[in-house]
Amino acid sequence: MFWIPAKIFWFVARLLIAVLFGLGGLFFRWAMAGKSGRMIVYVRRDWNDRRVGKVRWSDLGNLRWDTVSGGTQIESRKPFVYAHVWCNRVQGDIAHSCLHGPAPHNIKICLIQNDNKMFWNRIIKIVGPEKFFDKR
Repeated sequence: MFWIPAKIFWFVARLLIAVLFGLGGLFFRWAMAGKSGRMIVYVRRDWNDRRVGKVRWSDLGNLRWDTVSGGTQIESRKPFVYAHVWCNRVQGDIAHSCLHGPAPHNIKICLIQNDNKMFWNRIIKIVGPEKFFDKR
């Protein structure tokens, strides 16, 4: 007879834990929507660079589709989302050295969908659907 109340107890406990984790995810999304300036976005200097840095969403400016990277000005085969940010606002290892002028200065960085899956819909709302550039 003891096993029936124990089974019910464990069922209710697991159910409560599942509900709390589900509500936790909703709360996290709600909290991030209100604090969008504090969101962390992952950036690269070029779309295929392995080095990744972090920038606060509020530090980004001039988001747009482009095919030319920052720094070395390499042209890609397809457009990517680029933005400008002050170089001293980037945390992490990106391809930038400040050798060409005194810091801080504005640099062009690339936002990749795989790095920013959580916020990609918000980025697309700003820059619009992917643009195709004439390569003539």
